[in-house]
Amino acid sequence: MIPTYNAQFARPLVDQLIAIVQRDQQAALGIVNATRASSRALNPFVGFYKEAGAMQNWPAIVLVAHSTVFDVNSDIALRSETVEFFCGMAITGTDPEWLAEDAMDYLRAVDMVLTSIQFSDFYTPLAITHTTVPGGMTAGLNPAVSKVQDLRITQHDLGALMQRPGGAAWRESQIEFEIEMEEA
Repeated sequence: MIPTYNAQFARPLVDQLIAIVQRDQQAALGIVNATRASSRALNPFVGFYKEAGAMQNWPAIVLVAHSTVFDVNSDIALRSETVEFFCGMAITGTDPEWLAEDAMDYLRAVDMVLTSIQFSDFYTPLAITHTTVPGGMTAGLNPAVSKVQDLRITQHDLGALMQRPGGAAWRESQIEFEIEMEEA
């Protein structure tokens, strides 16, 4: 079979985004932590998940490629598409007031990372720590096949406090964003 397109769709984008957050989160947290009490500094994310499920490490990010919408009016030789993502930040603690503050600040830090991405980052192999990438490096998108055109935040959801057995609570805030791209 000879495929019509060499498109990779969302899969390599998810790995690149996780690698970018892993790389840039400390700089964003440095900016956010500068406005917080030093005793309440936010720690970097230690859990990175591609699907919501049982989380083993906190704080955690869940990055889900929710859907891909194709532009039916695009050039027949290209697939113009918009990949829609949900990025949830899960945190845990015992004080609901601090959890609310932490959720808003983690959301701010991830928003900073996403809106500061240089499109060249999508094409560069990057270090990544994730079970689905055993070699520890992403391949980067192939610029001959994929062209990222835009990344746009579409929504912030501050979530709600949820109680866990034993008195601890957890909270998940979420950013929704989309990436527009063309693939040959």
